[in-house]
Amino acid sequence: MPRPSARPVFGENMEIGDLMAEITNGRVDLCAGPDQRLDGARFREAMSHVAAAVHIVSTGGPSGLGGITATSVASITVEPPMMLFCIGKNSPSAVRMIENGVFCINTLSSSHEPLADIFAGRTGHHLEERFASGEWTKLVTGAPVLKHAVAAFDCRLVEVKEVMTHLIMIGAVEAVDYGRQGSGLTYAHRAYGNI
Repeated sequence: MPRPSARPVFGENMEIGDLMAEITNGRVDLCAGPDQRLDGARFREAMSHVAAAVHIVSTGGPSGLGGITATSVASITVEPPMMLFCIGKNSPSAVRMIENGVFCINTLSSSHEPLADIFAGRTGHHLEERFASGEWTKLVTGAPVLKHAVAAFDCRLVEVKEVMTHLIMIGAVEAVDYGRQGSGLTYAHRAYGNI
């Protein structure tokens, strides 16, 4: 009686690696071999094909103003309402967000493309200077809220997780503002778009 294989086999003695090579059909094969690490450049290229909403995550408080442009944002739970975003652990805004203990996720409209560039660091504006553009207000936590954002999620920081080069900031949503008409700003293929 033949011994069962430790790895799944597909079709006539076709192993999973053979199947993946066969499936490519002209597409770029982004798979790393069993003893290889996926190349970071290839991973970034694959991620550039994934459309994401664009946000400005802002903070304010005793440690001062700070903010970044982010696409790595997600809701976690509805009961209680919680959200997360990712930020480079060496970002000066990360330090201020932790020290202030608050942040606001401001979802941008298509008219906010220049503001997205400012908070992405493409214009040379730093920390407080970034807030000279746009109209800002506050809800509950004291974090800056962009007045004409598609939606704003005012959060109190509850947990920070370090994962390699980034921090995952988790916040309890204390207030929201939404209802603006217009297209949402997206980012894909290294360019802005809208939906």
